[in-house]
Amino acid sequence: MSKPALAEIQRPTDTRAARILARSLFRDMLANGYGSPQILALATELIDLVTRNMRGEGEEAIDGRSSDSSGSEVELKIVGQA
Repeated sequence: MSKPALAEIQRPTDTRAARILARSLFRDMLANGYGSPQILALATELIDLVTRNMRGEGEEAIDGRSSDSSGSEVELKIVGQA
């Protein structure tokens, strides 16, 4: 069975899926030792990437060619996985 085309995805389903994914990611990050500052940094980075993508800067933002406007770096590590 093939996946539906992006245009065929209903808006309520899309919103619900995003909410489920966000909650799952949040719980997994907490369970793996991440704190609120790291989760907030991830959320901020995602919003920045979406914003740049909407402005037409998507490729630079995703592959790391653009500079971080804040000048600070946050390191996220996966803990508890072999």
